[in-house]
Amino acid sequence: MTAPAMAAEFDDVAGWTAEAVEGLGPLGRRHAIPAACRGSASPAALAWLAEACELAAGTRLLDVGAGAGGPAAWAAERFGVRPVLLEPMPAACRAAARLFGLPVITADGRRIPLRTASMDAAWCLGVLCTLQDKAALLGEIHRVLKPGSSLGLLVVVARGPRTAPAPAGNHFPTQPELTALLRAAGFEPVERIEHPGGTPRSWSRRAEQVAAIVARRHRAHPAYALAAEQDARFARLFATGQISTRLIHAVSRPATVHVTHGGTMTTPTGDHEFLHEFETEVQAELSMAESSLPQEAAALPPSEWLYDPTDVERDEIGLRDLLGAAEALEEDPRSDGNT
Repeated sequence: MTAPAMAAEFDDVAGWTAEAVEGLGPLGRRHAIPAACRGSASPAALAWLAEACELAAGTRLLDVGAGAGGPAAWAAERFGVRPVLLEPMPAACRAAARLFGLPVITADGRRIPLRTASMDAAWCLGVLCTLQDKAALLGEIHRVLKPGSSLGLLVVVARGPRTAPAPAGNHFPTQPELTALLRAAGFEPVERIEHPGGTPRSWSRRAEQVAAIVARRHRAHPAYALAAEQDARFARLFATGQISTRLIHAVSRPATVHVTHGGTMTTPTGDHEFLHEFETEVQAELSMAESSLPQEAAALPPSEWLYDPTDVERDEIGLRDLLGAAEALEEDPRSDGNT
């Protein structure tokens, strides 16, 4: 379950940011990308990652944990990539769609509802430190990338024992731990740098203007206080040198994962891959059904319903049944054809 502070930081603030940008009218178009990159990236960091990953026009770029969509929109504008955004927070997904019109999938990065080897490149900015199961996320990114494809990471790493409280829900890896996780997931780290500085004042000014609007409108909201405390904790850890930001470029090696049955090494069958992809697609549909909030919709007049709440609840039950069946088949050794 997502901690309240994490939901405030990544969901509530994202929705408020989109509202603030839209409230600026035509002027907001220049504010959208800086505001939607809040806490995740600067132009210098994005440029380094884009060049390291050799992004180009037409590249299918998966942005895992895309937030309100600022980095992906920047890459589309500057390099002509075709981004696909993956984000578990519903309000952040809606913000990205509203601000930039980009394709957004509401799903957890540890179960990505995309086909194996379907993406040309990926990046994951400021996300790994928010997960305990980092291996699952990296393994799924490796699965959906074509062999030899690039992964760009922006990661907050621990530099020593921590004396100040960490932001809620954050688990900072050390650099050696991060390197080991990447290699275990099938990535070869190529290069890394400390987070480059030098954010242009024009970029910072636009982001600050939107943040000021959000503060003026929502300062009294409990979620705003939670998000502000998260920012303050990050600031203290950075100021005391207990954490730092790294940019990393890694390349996906060909998959060599094997499954053992009775001591015999066999490669996963097509049936297993189909089941895995089917399972992730069902999980994504279930997440979308849950995020439609049928209980809230039922309180509105029927004329304002996007979906009939009763139908949504029935769909959720059916999807959960399908998910359970897929998981049972995937775990059944008889389903691999080696009976």
